[in-house]
Amino acid sequence: MKGRRQHKNKKPGINLESEHISFKTLLRVYKVFGRHLKKHWRRLTVAYLGLLLTVGFGLLVPWPLKLIIDHVVLNSPLPEKAAFIAAWFGSERLALLSVLVIAFIVLHAIDSFVSYYFKVGLMVVAVKIRREIRERVFGHMQRLSMSFHESYRSGDLLLRLMSDLRELPMLLLQVPQNIIYRFVTIGAHVGIMWVLNPSLALTAFSVIPLLYYFNRRIGVKVRRVTKKKRNIESNIASLISENATGMALVQAYGREDLLQTRFADENRQSLQSTLAATRLSKVFSRISDTLVAIGTCGVAYYGGTLVLEGAITAGTLVLFVAYLKKLYGPLDKFAEMMLDIVRSQVAAERVLELIDGAAVMVDSPHAVPAPAFKGRIEFRDVSFGYKKDVAILKNLNFVVEPDETIALVGHSGAGKSTLTSLLLRFYDPQQGEVLIDRGDLRDYQLKTLRAQLTVLMQEAKLFNKTVRENIAFGKIGATDEEVIEAARLAQAHDFITAMPEGYATMIQQGGENLSGGQKQRLNIARAIIRNAAIVILDEPATALDAKAEAQIHAALEKLTQGKTTFIIAHRFSTVAHADKLLVLDDGRLAGFGTHEELMQTCNYYRELYELQSRHTLPAGNESAGDGKDERRLVKALAAENPLQLDAAPVF
Repeated sequence: MKGRRQHKNKKPGINLESEHISFKTLLRVYKVFGRHLKKHWRRLTVAYLGLLLTVGFGLLVPWPLKLIIDHVVLNSPLPEKAAFIAAWFGSERLALLSVLVIAFIVLHAIDSFVSYYFKVGLMVVAVKIRREIRERVFGHMQRLSMSFHESYRSGDLLLRLMSDLRELPMLLLQVPQNIIYRFVTIGAHVGIMWVLNPSLALTAFSVIPLLYYFNRRIGVKVRRVTKKKRNIESNIASLISENATGMALVQAYGREDLLQTRFADENRQSLQSTLAATRLSKVFSRISDTLVAIGTCGVAYYGGTLVLEGAITAGTLVLFVAYLKKLYGPLDKFAEMMLDIVRSQVAAERVLELIDGAAVMVDSPHAVPAPAFKGRIEFRDVSFGYKKDVAILKNLNFVVEPDETIALVGHSGAGKSTLTSLLLRFYDPQQGEVLIDRGDLRDYQLKTLRAQLTVLMQEAKLFNKTVRENIAFGKIGATDEEVIEAARLAQAHDFITAMPEGYATMIQQGGENLSGGQKQRLNIARAIIRNAAIVILDEPATALDAKAEAQIHAALEKLTQGKTTFIIAHRFSTVAHADKLLVLDDGRLAGFGTHEELMQTCNYYRELYELQSRHTLPAGNESAGDGKDERRLVKALAAENPLQLDAAPVF
């Protein structure tokens, strides 16, 4: 069903006013997605234990170098705590050098192994969580209301699901891992450096406030640029999607240059945003490197004077410099981590919009499985609008008996598609009730309700799957025999068997390897195999040639036999077989009855019918008159209810 209403497209994006790390957003991410961490708690426990061991071995690795310089190179006696080395391996300097070198290699190897183990463990969990969250968000999107899907462009949704979602494991795993690792590493090294020499430690710490200051200043700018870049990427993804699906129209209208210019403009903006973000990141990196170099030189100079004065040993200075690298490294990376959080937060907010941004049509707590419908449908005092203050349907009251075929008639925007959307429970009425077999739709479970309704649209929707899979999509567990029988009833079996691989033939994207009539007959076969009690047709034979239209109508007779059927009518010639016509005028029920009854009782219907009849008369027909009456009628109707008059009046 094509939407007949004008729905203002929501502009996806994030509020640019908040440019700092939002702890509210981070907490929201953990609240919504944190449950995915629980099932991996064993692997996470082992990984975090490895993290703590990495910090411990990192503190031990430089000590053999200190001992080599102080007690091998400078030949000072070993301290009491290290006297066991001489007792075990001898006091000769060469033996001591060999032992300390081997100790350095062993400690470094263990540190590398433990670090590798915990990082791989976290990476495995991150990959699994990414898969779980993507499946969860995709499943959630299937249950979102139609208003949500009409408000977001397909390209933007694709970007959020594929690109933005990749950032969530960063916030769920890498952020806490990096914070724990850096705080433990920084705390341990600050403590041991203070114990070694407080004044030298203060010299090392002097550049830390500057690192923090520049991190804050540049982080704000990076966040602003990143938000802009993600929105531009959404525009690009949507433009690619729209261009791919509408390529025939683009080429037919010769608008390739226009689309190319539009794409180039968006792409240029994306490049500029990327370069700006990269430039800011590199500027911060250079500033950080300079500050680290200043701090290291300060420690080397002041430490050198202390060595010359005999306040500390040369080995202690080497140990201090080694620890300094371990201290500045996490600080530098901590700043980069903050920038990464800023980037990931933007993506996380876009994913959270999918979770929070639209109401989900859900079953009520007291919903029960829908019984087998007979097909009696009643609209009782129904009013509805997509916006609360703008009513599309107004106080509708009518009853459709089982097996009746009802044609919905009215000008474009009168509410025909909206009425069927309420029947499918894409939306709930704001006032009144929609009932099937005297039961309110809201009392039934959605899945069991929609299982008994079938929709055929003007444009056949086929998947990039086999012919069999496309037909079987209409029924869970459909057998090959049911698929073939449905194809026979839809008059599709002959052309299917003539295809290279028969029912195993792959349907190309959008059904490019099929004619319009063939696509629609497969669509009808899918509806037939569903065997629903209620059928909604949005004139599936529109825009087909006479032969294809005749085949479609023959297939539709099989589909609608014994079913309650609604036809969204655009041409009166297609509703001649309808039992009744339901006439909508600006959301109100203008008439309900047979063609003959409405011609006598409904002025609006009679005017619509006469207008289309006159407009479609062949040239030269005397009954057409001189055209003055027709033009006057067109003007009068257009003033009251504007119609779409492309080739013929569209109802």
